[in-house]
Amino acid sequence: MKSAAITYAHSLFSLAEEENKEQEIFEELTELIGIFTENPEYTVLLDSPTVTVSERCNLIDEAFSVCGEYVKNFLKILCEKKYIHIFPECVKEYEKQYNKKLGIEKVTAITAVPLSDELREKLIKKLEKDTGKTIALAERVDKSILGGIILRTENSQTDASVRARLDSIRTQLSSHQID
Repeated sequence: MKSAAITYAHSLFSLAEEENKEQEIFEELTELIGIFTENPEYTVLLDSPTVTVSERCNLIDEAFSVCGEYVKNFLKILCEKKYIHIFPECVKEYEKQYNKKLGIEKVTAITAVPLSDELREKLIKKLEKDTGKTIALAERVDKSILGGIILRTENSQTDASVRARLDSIRTQLSSHQID
């Protein structure tokens, strides 16, 4: 299904580019993903074989009347093809295209305690300097790392946590057992 999501998302993004509506459509998709996440039964309804395609399209028109035609039609196509369940993957793929075009890098910073405003700013500036991209920083607190930081991007992870360092020392010590 991932390839279908990629295909549909790329098609929507191409249309958005042609119409110069990449941001508008991205914002609508982001809003809708929240609605679909909070109401999983709606996805089940839109995928139900007992509801006709016409009825499902009418449900989309009613529920998403504030959305633009491109997004509503996108949802209708997914319903017609019985692919509405891949909508979250489509949004992820669209976001990848959007971020790539705008030079945005999503980074998740995992720390043992919340970052201070000052440290957050320094981290963002350092990452932007290193990558040459605009950084969209998400933060997560995980007390089990004890200290330091873990940085995750779509394609990599840098683990500079105290836990990782202690694990490394433990491994080195266990491989050099004293007789």
